[in-house]
Amino acid sequence: MSDDITNVETMDPAKQNSDVAESLDGERTVILGEEKAMCLWNDAQFSEGSMVCDNGVKYKCHMGLWLKQEGGC
Repeated sequence: MSDDITNVETMDPAKQNSDVAESLDGERTVILGEEKAMCLWNDAQFSEGSMVCDNGVKYKCHMGLWLKQEGGC
């Protein structure tokens, strides 16, 4: 896993994006395909553990979801 954070543009609903979750406190069903878990942000693929920054908000790819992180970026 890398500590690098990729700056991204705000999610475009016309493009493919993974779901965003505030946390994993609630019950969720995650379906993993043959590939390792990955996340999509505006059609771009990011691997498990990748971090992105959208307008000062940091998100981490976890099991196909973008999890909002504490603190900014």
